Amino acid sequence: MTKRSSQLFNFTLFSLLAVFMALSPAAHADRLLDKVVAVVNDQIVLQSQLQQRTQETAQELMAKQIPINSLQELQAKVLDNMILEILQKQRAKELGLSVADEEVNEQLLKIANQNQLSILQLRDRLNAQAPNGFSQFRDKLQQQILIQKLRDKEIISRTLVTQEEIDNYLQRSKLDTRSTEYHLRHILITLPESATEAQRLQARNQIDDIAQRLNQGESFSQLAVRYSKGSKALSGGDLGWLKRDQIPTFFTDALDGLEDGQTSDVISSPSGFHLIKLVETRDSSQKTITQYHLHRFMILSDQAEHDQVPLEILQLVREINSVEEFNKLKERYSDLPADLNANMDLGWKTAQEMTPALQRDIGQLAPEQMAPPVAVDNGWVLFFVEGIRQVNADEENERQQAIQAIRMRKANETFEIWLRRLKDEAFIDIRL
Repeated sequence: MTKRSSQLFNFTLFSLLAVFMALSPAAHADRLLDKVVAVVNDQIVLQSQLQQRTQETAQELMAKQIPINSLQELQAKVLDNMILEILQKQRAKELGLSVADEEVNEQLLKIANQNQLSILQLRDRLNAQAPNGFSQFRDKLQQQILIQKLRDKEIISRTLVTQEEIDNYLQRSKLDTRSTEYHLRHILITLPESATEAQRLQARNQIDDIAQRLNQGESFSQLAVRYSKGSKALSGGDLGWLKRDQIPTFFTDALDGLEDGQTSDVISSPSGFHLIKLVETRDSSQKTITQYHLHRFMILSDQAEHDQVPLEILQLVREINSVEEFNKLKERYSDLPADLNANMDLGWKTAQEMTPALQRDIGQLAPEQMAPPVAVDNGWVLFFVEGIRQVNADEENERQQAIQAIRMRKANETFEIWLRRLKDEAFIDIRL
């Protein structure tokens, strides 16, 4: 495991002790054990829920070495974040959106692989850090996927892309040989819709003050946590790695003049005033890669991680040599839950997107072959390779990539406005 990935799991107990003592209900025995701190439409937020989330956020910030200036300010920021999460989950429920277990499992595999762990190792590591740590992590991951689905449906899918925009994008891509990605941080001071001149002046003065403090050497991450109204504020304003075509257009001019480590001048947009910091850049050019068209089927077993592979499953691996035969496993194991193998066709995957166990065997397989069974904590997973191909990721489906890239850029420009409107249209009673 790299030093960077290990920070996902390692927290300093001593540095967190003061936070826990200040936020723990046991530190205030003379007060009520629980109370309502906010009402969001027909849902309540309890003091205990807010305290737990604030503790978790404090852990994450300290793990990233972002100082906490004020626990009260952090708690208010966390509550605002919880309200936005509730509103998005309520909206997702209205639209009938849900997340299947298979989708969560696929993301868990990717996370485990990125941290050079098996699923079992990831589970044990998280459970060692906190009681039911793996279960809590899984629940959070499921919520993240749900909110991303909501964003896709409410914003990205409704973002119109014209033929002219696609042609211009493809033309620029051919002229622009750069393959640079940008790691950005962001501070946003929002403006209400139809803001008055006094409101604009107040927001401008606040962002100017933040810019001055940054110039004097204060931490961008800490100021983002404390003042930013952006959706990534509680992660220090970290937007992650973005390609140029994913960056909002009103950021690109300011970005061109920045070097790694520098912060932009104040940027104005319909959502408010912004500051961006270019943390670093990297070359993301890709060479030809191997992809495998995979199909997946799972057979439940409580002892798979301890037992040898059953003879019945080994015989399946030897006998099945077509997708049609592999798909008939649903009929053969009809007693399994329907949603367990609802999405058998995984599409085209690179080795880097697979579990470490499957990575060891995939290079030895030919099309129309099955991989050796993979043991997981609740059963055996069977993989069938329908096809193998060599592709250039930069050229594959370039028109579809252009449409998606344009949509993502436009969505990134409007996401904060959509969140604000969602909040404005809701009944919110804060009692903190």
